[in-house]
Formats: sequence, structure tokens, C-alpha cells
Amino acid sequence: MKRKTNVQKITHLMTNYPGGPLAQAFILEAVQQYADQVLAAGRPDDPGNGIISAWAWHDLAADMSRELKYWEAQ
Repeated sequence: MKRKTNVQKITHLMTNYPGGPLAQAFILEAVQQYADQVLAAGRPDDPGNGIISAWAWHDLAADMSRELKYWEAQ
């Protein structure tokens, strides 16, 4: 079997998982909570030397949180 991409995995969980709409809500809530945790930790003083910049990770958390809150308000 061919390995699924990340988009395919999330799409599968949101459309084929037995939880149905509840699974979608669970995934969105999980993303929001994780983004909030990253933001609560604050932006690191140093981007680090890992494969993913700690600054980029923090900034992405801010973007995700903002987008999810925007859609929640619609």
C-alpha cells in the first residue's frame, strides 16, 4: 500500500473516521489547543538550530490560532 500524505491522513480522519462530524470538531479543537500552548510558552529568544526554526513554529501557531478563531466567528 502506498504511504499517505499528511493531507490524505487528515482528510481520511475527517471524512471516513466513525466519529463523523465529531471527529472533525476533535481535530480542529486539538489544533487550536496546541497552537494556544505554543503561544502561551512565548516566542523563543533564539530560533534554535533544529530543522524547523522555533520562531517559524511559534509564528505558525499564531497564524493557525488566528485563522481558526476567524472561522469560528463566522
